[in-house]
Amino acid sequence: MGGAIGGWLFTGGTVLSTAASLIEADKAQDQYYESMAATAEAQAKQLEETARRNTQYAFEDAGYQNSELMRNYASLLGQQKTALAASGLSSTSATAQMILKNSRLNALMDQEMLNDNIQRSVSEMNTTASLQAMQQRTQAQQYRNTNNSRTSLWLRMGSTLGNLFSGMNRY
Repeated sequence: MGGAIGGWLFTGGTVLSTAASLIEADKAQDQYYESMAATAEAQAKQLEETARRNTQYAFEDAGYQNSELMRNYASLLGQQKTALAASGLSSTSATAQMILKNSRLNALMDQEMLNDNIQRSVSEMNTTASLQAMQQRTQAQQYRNTNNSRTSLWLRMGSTLGNLFSGMNRY
């Protein structure tokens, strides 16, 4: 009889210890997957914030480049008028008008090229950031799905405890 009680006590202690271990392991796994998902979500937000900042910087840079283009055009225009006057052509002559119009057209084309380049650059930056953020959010959802699809704690505990109790039948 004493052996049976000792066996029951041993098995009972083992059951409690095993249950506690399973609960702690389940909690740790849950925290791991939630932490990984939260990290992926944070990285997605960071990618989007970085893209917004980079877009702002790109537009600011384009503004500086546009100002530089206009300063260069104004300087060129002054040089051309001076050269035309030195050669005896007034700004009302057809040749002078053609030269000045061509310079203006070139400046406008440079502005348009700058605008196209900035639009393409910003579009590519935003598309890349959006895709990377989507990948991070997909990864976060995969972590959550993996966490949710794990075998239930109660199913694992039932299986483990069932195995322990089946050993008690010997006592």
